[in-house]
Amino acid sequence: MNGILDFPETFRRADGRPAPVEVLTRSRRSAGTVLRATRLLTQRMPLTRLPSAKIRAHRELVPERDGGSVEGYTYPTSGAELDNIADILRRAHLEDGIPWSEMAVLVRAGARTLPALRRSLSAAGVPLDIDGDDLPLRHEPAVAPLLTALRAVSAGAGEAPPRKGGSGGGGTGVGVPGVPDVTGVQDGPDGPDGPDGPDVPEEEVPEAVGDGAAPATGDASGPDVAPRPDVELGPDVPPGPTITRAPDAPPGPATSPRPDAPPGPPASPAADGADPNWISTETAQTLLASPLAGMDVADLRRLGRALREEERAAGNPAPAPSDVLLARALAQPERLVAHDPAYARGAQELGALLRKARERLEGGGTAEEALWDLWSGTGWPRRLQRAARRGGAAGRNADRDLDAVCALFATAARAEERTGGRGALNFLEEVDAQDIAADTLSGRAVRPDAVRLMTAHRSKGLEWRLVVVAGVQEGLWPDLRRRGSLLEADRIGLDGLADPLPPGALLAEERRLFYVAATRARERLVVTAVRAPADDGDQPSRFLTEFGVEPKDVTGRPKRPLSVASLVAELRATTVDPRVSDALREAAARRLARLAALTDDEDRPLVPTAHPYRWWGMDDPTESAVPLRERDAPVVLSGSALDQLANTCALQWFLGREVKADEPATAAQGFGNVVHVLADEVASGHTPADLDVLMERLDSVWDGLTFDAPWKSDQEKEQARVALERFLKWHVMDRAGRTPVGSEHDFDVTLPAGPYEVRIRGSMDRVERDAEGRAYVVDFKTGKNAPSAAEMARHPQLAVYQLAVREGALDDVFDGARPEAGGAELVHLRQPAPRKEGGETVPKTQAQEPLAGEWVGDLLATAAGKVLDERFTPSPGQQCTHCAFRAACSARPEGQQVVD
Repeated sequence: MNGILDFPETFRRADGRPAPVEVLTRSRRSAGTVLRATRLLTQRMPLTRLPSAKIRAHRELVPERDGGSVEGYTYPTSGAELDNIADILRRAHLEDGIPWSEMAVLVRAGARTLPALRRSLSAAGVPLDIDGDDLPLRHEPAVAPLLTALRAVSAGAGEAPPRKGGSGGGGTGVGVPGVPDVTGVQDGPDGPDGPDGPDVPEEEVPEAVGDGAAPATGDASGPDVAPRPDVELGPDVPPGPTITRAPDAPPGPATSPRPDAPPGPPASPAADGADPNWISTETAQTLLASPLAGMDVADLRRLGRALREEERAAGNPAPAPSDVLLARALAQPERLVAHDPAYARGAQELGALLRKARERLEGGGTAEEALWDLWSGTGWPRRLQRAARRGGAAGRNADRDLDAVCALFATAARAEERTGGRGALNFLEEVDAQDIAADTLSGRAVRPDAVRLMTAHRSKGLEWRLVVVAGVQEGLWPDLRRRGSLLEADRIGLDGLADPLPPGALLAEERRLFYVAATRARERLVVTAVRAPADDGDQPSRFLTEFGVEPKDVTGRPKRPLSVASLVAELRATTVDPRVSDALREAAARRLARLAALTDDEDRPLVPTAHPYRWWGMDDPTESAVPLRERDAPVVLSGSALDQLANTCALQWFLGREVKADEPATAAQGFGNVVHVLADEVASGHTPADLDVLMERLDSVWDGLTFDAPWKSDQEKEQARVALERFLKWHVMDRAGRTPVGSEHDFDVTLPAGPYEVRIRGSMDRVERDAEGRAYVVDFKTGKNAPSAAEMARHPQLAVYQLAVREGALDDVFDGARPEAGGAELVHLRQPAPRKEGGETVPKTQAQEPLAGEWVGDLLATAAGKVLDERFTPSPGQQCTHCAFRAACSARPEGQQVVD
């Protein structure tokens, strides 16, 4: 504004007269409709210091050409908004013939909006060009593993953490020693998105890449995050931590260190005497699963189990969890030399790289040098190089990641040149604090044939045929928060300190920025926002109604996005749709065949998903030549298996018990194992019925359980204390004259069940003799749910116990005599009894009366028939909530797309 006002006096004519100021009245960029919409915006933008006649003439611009369009859309969710933006861009390219390079998506806040937009548009097949300085480095998937590794080796090298507000926090923009520079735009989100970015295919690298062996991979499977320690509690009880009884001595101290406490000496000390705990478990898991190591979950599980077996072989009966051992092995890679390279090579090579980078920093090396050691020493660079050369979607991902890695090295080099010797941790602190990651002073070539994705600030002076202004939300655009920094350097002027901008001035500034974004469009302008159904949800900005177009509410996602994947999906659905004609199904099949036959220059299929050999559910159900059970032998079952087979879900039983595809043991199972063992010790007399003694025994094995966080471990330990306290109260109370006669009693009986024979094996937690001399079975439960009264009457597990008593399972306990079954009960140690039965200090109990009728035999016959006939059909119900096989179950929506 001042430039226009001062121009006549500053640039006078040769004769001394003031220079004239001319008003441009013709717009050569925007078409007529777009120009008229943006002119409406200018009516709300005050220009009080310019002559009114000239302002009026300027705002009555005449378009160079007519036509164009202006559209506004609102969507119920941000996901729907992103999907529809991708659809708008693809339709403009495929239907209207607009080149990708003639389209742009502009946003207000880059750090908040650009990452989600990039992920969504890339997934939809829209090629993107993003300036590196529009996206902070910490949000780049390829950069996150390198930053995580650098942070680990920096801390391991003994660098002091940067002091907040000290000289390590950055240069000083106001010349005050020891005060960090807070005048820049450094108030972005906290910390990086996380160390794990998307699994990017092989991608290109800069010219000078070092050599390194490609890490090994293995079969995909779940990580061994909850190891199965060794304890025998019977077939019905999953394994848990080992409790070693000392017959003549009190329980000893813990044999396994707590993950968050300094562990004891390793099984094989490092050759250089390095601390084996300088890498945290979370960091180790992140780095091992990153491209730096290239290990998959199967490798991690196998290596974790091998390390636990190594600890046991070294004399440690209760080894630390596998994630703790993996972290120690990564800190001491020489421990992995004796393990199979098929699953240990990636960890061993990464450990050597981390040690090399750590030694580099300890020897005075820079962050840039340590990063280069980490980057060039793996097979990741060559994988990136091959992927980038192949092109396509994987090549675009490779180019994106390589740009990010190059920007990281450039940033590290500039940081060292600017403030050398500050250390790697200070460099990491600076990267984490930045909202603008790259050097805005250095230009970068624009990638051809790609949609530009950038902030409205950076779009000044640029133009495109189609512009989408996305995320125009109230509170985000306009953003009426105070600008500036802690020292308010923006208020420093020629005449001293200026007053802070009032809200009205901030609103005018935001409207001018929105005007800049809208005027980048030559032919078509699209403005989008989210209108949440709830009143307190996201709402469109006031700007959405200021350019003369009523926004349209779009209630869902596009019916079929214009992408190859969507086309293949629709054609596949048509080929099997009975509602369409035979001619249409045949035409769809022919188009799929044409797509499947397309190949690139190296004879690789361009659309592999179009070929039936890549489709799930195409093969007929298979039948094994070997039967699951021999028909002439009894069917072996347990009480809990009977309930699953007959009442819950036969498919869940088959996949979990027979295929052994269930998830690893959880901390909740370990909790139950420990409590069961301690209850057995008290009942058998090996441990006194004293809470302090039991807690000491609990401490000795608790660290063998794996929890998601230390606070969760503390919470569960307190729950275990309460459960043991309730058990002791129940143990010493009068229970209608019943006395204990056995604990953890194993049994194995064969029962007739209709045309079949069923062999029942299991373990009874507690056996008692009632006042009438009958056998009474008690089963301890440590879960958080209890069956209803109606379910208790026909509880399969308790019924099987009573049936086993009839068949002689307890004859040896009752001195060779066969007792009569007097009933059974569940004791819920995690749940308090009703107030009238004792309240919080007593466990909840649920009793089952002695068996009556033949319903148990019918249940056994049903279960045995399903096993012998191999009828493992899914049965939807409450059990589906926690089932590990939902993604492969034809009774669930998420599984139908896999198997149907």
